[in-house]
Amino acid sequence: MNASLRNVGAAVCAVCFVHHAFADGSLDAFPRLEGETDDAPRFQRAVEATPSGVLSVPAGLYTIGSPIVVTNLCSLSMNKSAKLRAVAEMDFVLRVDTSLARTKLPRTDERTHDMSRFVVGGVVDGNGLAGCMSLDGFGHFTLRDTCFMNGRGYGLALNLRGGNCNEAVANNLYFKCTKRGLAGNVGLYIGSTDGHFTDCIVVDYTVGIHVGKAGSNRLTRCHVWGGQVPPPRPGELREMLNGSICFKVEGTSTTLRDCYADTGEVGYDIAAHDTRLLGCTYLTNEKYGLRDITVVRHSLGRLVVSEGHFIRPKSPDVNVKVYEGCGKVVWSNMMYSGFGSGEDTPGAAKF
Repeated sequence: MNASLRNVGAAVCAVCFVHHAFADGSLDAFPRLEGETDDAPRFQRAVEATPSGVLSVPAGLYTIGSPIVVTNLCSLSMNKSAKLRAVAEMDFVLRVDTSLARTKLPRTDERTHDMSRFVVGGVVDGNGLAGCMSLDGFGHFTLRDTCFMNGRGYGLALNLRGGNCNEAVANNLYFKCTKRGLAGNVGLYIGSTDGHFTDCIVVDYTVGIHVGKAGSNRLTRCHVWGGQVPPPRPGELREMLNGSICFKVEGTSTTLRDCYADTGEVGYDIAAHDTRLLGCTYLTNEKYGLRDITVVRHSLGRLVVSEGHFIRPKSPDVNVKVYEGCGKVVWSNMMYSGFGSGEDTPGAAKF
């Protein structure tokens, strides 16, 4: 779908949104039309026919040649085996923007107070051609049980455009790259405030989870690891490990609790005021070849690191730096495994 057709579609969507309160539907009711060679146009028609409602997406492989754009508060309920796969270059396979509720509807309209919007289930596969999903303009939004594969640039980007977005509630999201040529990408980018992210797993994105300059986000039991995508050339570091950061934090008052940085050049990169790493772990899988590791790199703000567990590789050839930074840090009750008596182990618990 070219830009002009997308603009027409957006205008039609706005009209449908204003004049029809709620509608539910299924993608099955919208087959391909003559001449359509991928599933994006019928997907767009289905979205536009489901303002403020829930669009069900059955199991199947859906080829996407242009972005699916959701601006009418439609929520998506996807079968776990529904896969949206990019077959052409684009910014994102799925773009959701809920700001229309604030700009097109009167404040007395009940839809402006709908806090139950969501995307659940399914697989969004950028296929190395596109980012998987962007979410903008939201005031409360739920993401659950979705897999983001092979995102170019991003797996999932929240509030990438900037502005005031808050309260993303995300659970059981899975991110993975299996293709070469995607180095430098980000699994989960969080540019919104006051979010809760629980049980999210990121595999082989160069930056696993990046909390941008937006405050008061909470990450619990999130696990970032890498090393499966082969090196670009024999003898080089595996592609996604070159410059890898498991958790990158720039947002004020971010708390990571029971998170797991697993095989990255930097485990926790902190450039934010008032960050807490509580019960967090670092480990590296030696078979992937990392030789220089910084567990915590800290360049800005106050930092508390407590009740964590840092595990040193067995090989003496691996250079491990537990902490590098500005020094505004408090350590307490830390557990270390494999470190020698002469190595730096700040805040180590005494047994």
